Amino acid sequence: MIGAVSQAKPSGWLGASINQEKDIVFGRVTTQQTMKNFLELIVTATMLLTQVASPLHLPATASAQADSVQAESRISYRLQLNTQVPTAIKVVTQKPDFDTEVRAPLQAAQAAKAAAEAQAAQAAATRASIQLASVSSTSNRHVGVATGDIWEQLRICEAGGDYTRNSGNGYYGAYQYNLGTWANYGGFARPDLADPATQDAKARETQAARGWSPWPACARKLGLL
Repeated sequence: MIGAVSQAKPSGWLGASINQEKDIVFGRVTTQQTMKNFLELIVTATMLLTQVASPLHLPATASAQADSVQAESRISYRLQLNTQVPTAIKVVTQKPDFDTEVRAPLQAAQAAKAAAEAQAAQAAATRASIQLASVSSTSNRHVGVATGDIWEQLRICEAGGDYTRNSGNGYYGAYQYNLGTWANYGGFARPDLADPATQDAKARETQAARGWSPWPACARKLGLL
């Protein structure tokens, strides 16, 4: 009887106790696991907050480069325009010299124009005179009027009285001038191209300055030397 009671008792009470103890142990394990998870969550959040709040530690070189970049990015330039002129600009104009810059060039231009007109008129008169005074002959041409004086004798001796004489020996005209002695007299390049009046004027001018020596042979022949 005692054995039966002792066997029945464990099967009822002991089973309940064992089950109750299992529940307590399971609840304690569950509570510990929850606390562990909660603590891990708190530690993780704390670490994240610490990393966000704490500055990032860079090496010295990287930190200097970063400071230099930040300093360059902070450089600003200011351009200031001064629109107020302290002193007025004075324009100085140099007045021209009337005598040297106005009058002298004008007089030179007028003189050149007058000389050109006079030369053109003289050339036209010379051509007209030559055309009117030219006389042709079978032997030679005697240009001009025979005067019978010493100058006509000199012309006949030198060039046969031909004002247009050009024999090819370097002497030209009625008085046989060379180009150096003639020197573009009256604006004519050669004596044979000049009119008789111009050649006669040149001959008288030469004789007044040098005598009869420019015509030595004919002057001796005519008894002038």
